[in-house]
Amino acid sequence: MVTTQKVLLIEDNPGDAALVQIYLADTEFQGCEVIHKESLEAGLAIAREEENLLAILLDLKLPDSSGLPTLEKVVDAAPNSNVIVLTGTSDRELGLTAVRMGAQDYLVKGSFDAGILSKTLRFSIERNRVLKRLEETQVLAKIGSWEYDLQHKRLTASREFFRIFNLPFRNTQTLDELQTSAPFLLDFFQQIHGSTSVAGECITELDLTLADGRKVHLFVRCTAGRSDGGAEVYLGMVQDVSERHQAQQEILRNQKRYKEIFSQSHDAIFIATFKGQLIDLNAATEKLLHSDREKLLALEVPFHNCFQPSVSRDAFFEELRQKGAVRNFELRVENSLGQIRECLASASLLSIEEGKGYTCILHDVTERRQVEKLRKAREMAEQSARMKEQFLASVSHEMRTPMNAILGMSNILLQMDLPEEQKDMVQSIRHSSGILLGIVNDILQISSLQNGKMEFNNEPFDLNATLDGLHSVMYYKASEKDIVLTIHRDDSIANRLIGDQLRLNQVLFNLVGNAVKFTDRGAVDVFVKQLARDGNKVKLRFEVRDTGIGIPKEKINAVFDTFTRIRTKDRIYEGTGLGLAICKSLVEKQGGQIGADSEPGKGSTFWFELEFEMDAAADSPSATAETPEIELLPEDATFRVLLVEDHKLNQVVAKKTLLRKWPNVQIQLAENGREALNKISEEDFDIVLMDVQMPVMDGFEATVNIRKLPPPKSETPILAMTAHAHVSRDDKFSQAGMNDFVIKPFDPETLFEKISVYVRKTQ
Repeated sequence: MVTTQKVLLIEDNPGDAALVQIYLADTEFQGCEVIHKESLEAGLAIAREEENLLAILLDLKLPDSSGLPTLEKVVDAAPNSNVIVLTGTSDRELGLTAVRMGAQDYLVKGSFDAGILSKTLRFSIERNRVLKRLEETQVLAKIGSWEYDLQHKRLTASREFFRIFNLPFRNTQTLDELQTSAPFLLDFFQQIHGSTSVAGECITELDLTLADGRKVHLFVRCTAGRSDGGAEVYLGMVQDVSERHQAQQEILRNQKRYKEIFSQSHDAIFIATFKGQLIDLNAATEKLLHSDREKLLALEVPFHNCFQPSVSRDAFFEELRQKGAVRNFELRVENSLGQIRECLASASLLSIEEGKGYTCILHDVTERRQVEKLRKAREMAEQSARMKEQFLASVSHEMRTPMNAILGMSNILLQMDLPEEQKDMVQSIRHSSGILLGIVNDILQISSLQNGKMEFNNEPFDLNATLDGLHSVMYYKASEKDIVLTIHRDDSIANRLIGDQLRLNQVLFNLVGNAVKFTDRGAVDVFVKQLARDGNKVKLRFEVRDTGIGIPKEKINAVFDTFTRIRTKDRIYEGTGLGLAICKSLVEKQGGQIGADSEPGKGSTFWFELEFEMDAAADSPSATAETPEIELLPEDATFRVLLVEDHKLNQVVAKKTLLRKWPNVQIQLAENGREALNKISEEDFDIVLMDVQMPVMDGFEATVNIRKLPPPKSETPILAMTAHAHVSRDDKFSQAGMNDFVIKPFDPETLFEKISVYVRKTQ
């Protein structure tokens, strides 16, 4: 049978490995089987298994070994193999050193082609053949002989004797001469002759260090006798058996390494016959199969039955018989507990006393596959979340754009002198639009909370001001239904706290708003209590009690779920069912608790507990100072505005809103970013109101190009006007060069304040 020649390639860079294999395919060695391994450990395993490797192509920089020790390990594991080192362009000297240390040749990666590779292989193979012939010659018995005349103290020895001791040949010399030229040899004779004189014969093996420092292992035999002239002499022979001794030591080392690998490997390693009888196995095999060694070796049924399914088992053995080796064949292994483990099997044919067999390594990849599945599932979930967020952002934008026109027109109409009936209709339109806007905001916020993208601020705030603001806003809603709204606060609570005032406001407004909505008569009371204090930290409990419709006991926990609404027989309450779910997420993500107690027909109490820090600088003047109000531009102010907006109704809303506040304002229109860039290049403006999503050129790109214009045009304030609710979180507007933003539908007063701030800076 013709044995396929094999080349072992130990290279961790996939690109370099692929290039070597491509070059090999273009040479006379194209029929060789290339065994590619990416680590030294894996390569050494092959080098020890494969006795007829044509060559070993070795990269000296591997994940588990680097430098000349890598070569030493390969040469140590496969001393008869033809090793060609692969180095980088900066490591040519390393290649030369490697050749001196046992490599046959070296190649510089990136500097050779198929021709050079072929030439190097031919040269190294031929050189290796010569070395092998020399090694075979050295294996032959090279024996040196000597005769020592006791009477004349004269030594006569053969050429081989001096060659063995690496000394210049002299047929006869005295021990006195040896004392000068080779004192180590004098010690050798004293030891051997002394033993011979006692027993009449000496047969031994010993180690000797030569004059050049080289150590040799010698087989020595010496007897006492007489020469032809009758003189008393010692007759001896010496053989350099260093190679045999080294080979024996190497065998012992290899056996030790094999035992260490076999016994300590985390992979299951076993030897078996094709009939299914186990010959040997390591501890990892016992662990994989969940059985002990004695039971496995004494199995009456074929061991191979644990390979599942049978189709895969048959395919594994068919490939092993045809190719002689199998690499990373996927098998499912069933252990004694009935558990299935996913494994990669690598096997090679093996001749054993019991008949045809093979050695096999089973690498358990069950956990890795499970982790991979979890990773893919997580990626799909993250992708789904991104798609959901993009969808919600798109829906938000598409809904906010027309709502901006509806709310804007409503605000403008309410400022006009309308008949009472028409004014009520406009109020209803604005109220309904506000409800719709609240629904959009709730959906976006619950999405942000679920995706973990909600950020919390930790800043000083005034608790009294927060509660006063809550009362002043909710008082009017409560008074419309003749409900008494009262806020009760413990006097012991510090007024200046550190936390997220915006999120606290949001939770309180939501709970109080619900209480007012579900209460037709009676009262709504808000209680703020201090539960605990530890150093500068304080734990507060907020309670909102009402005398409303109440909630059935079995539905109390459900009200905090998304899209949950409590229905009554005689009335449907507006809302999305997201408010309480948002409150729960906001409180719990800050480390707090939230809950409710209720009785149908008597009212409900919603409560939450949060921990805050007390402001250490509460007594400082800056802590108690009120935030100065922004002074708006006077009504007769004259300034130039570039309004960049593609939606016709939004153009009308923005234009009319500005003109009703500042009749003298000059407004220029641009329907896309390209028009805006052209206009600002030709004219001067005090401020730019820039829509974000537009055809031809969007607001971000337009802003980037405006900032590239020469001053002072590049310094013109740009205020983003966008229906994308995530603009503040993404911070994309500031990265593009915009100064600030207003969310559509915009609050006119907020727009007026921001325009006043930035226009004053330009005037």
